[in-house]
Amino acid sequence: MKYITKILLVFGILASSLQLVGLAWATDPTLGTVTATVTAQNISVSLDNGDGVSFGTIGTSSTKDTTTNGVNDSTTATNNGNITEKFNIKSENTASGNWTLGATAGSETYTMKFCTATCDSTPSWTSVGISPSYEVLAASVATSGTQVFDLQVGTPTVTTHYDAQTITVTIQATTP
Repeated sequence: MKYITKILLVFGILASSLQLVGLAWATDPTLGTVTATVTAQNISVSLDNGDGVSFGTIGTSSTKDTTTNGVNDSTTATNNGNITEKFNIKSENTASGNWTLGATAGSETYTMKFCTATCDSTPSWTSVGISPSYEVLAASVATSGTQVFDLQVGTPTVTTHYDAQTITVTIQATTP
């Protein structure tokens, strides 16, 4: 009796195994699978001058900059994203609306320019974009890469506003 039980048990295990093998063979040979992964694109920029820039008091029809010859306060923009980025720059009218941003200084019109190379020795100043338009600050900044830049403000040729004017400069990160 024990012998018959063992034989039936072995046949039962074999039958179950054959069923599993049969199931494996019965899968659809016309189907395949692909494992895919994806990473969400992150575009991010940070600036190292959390307290802003103070140009101090400047006469009319004058300029002052953040180079070592000026107020010595260059800014570093860092790509905190996970792809190469393009940095753009723009400014706008002063917060009070008393001074208008322009390509050249004029009556109640100020200028804002930037420099990205040899700023302390032989700067080449470029006008920032006038809101809502941007100017390219850096065309291609690698992940964790940086772009150091200096700013130059130019005061109006004529003004009736001799109080402090607040200027916002915006750095935008985009795909190149």
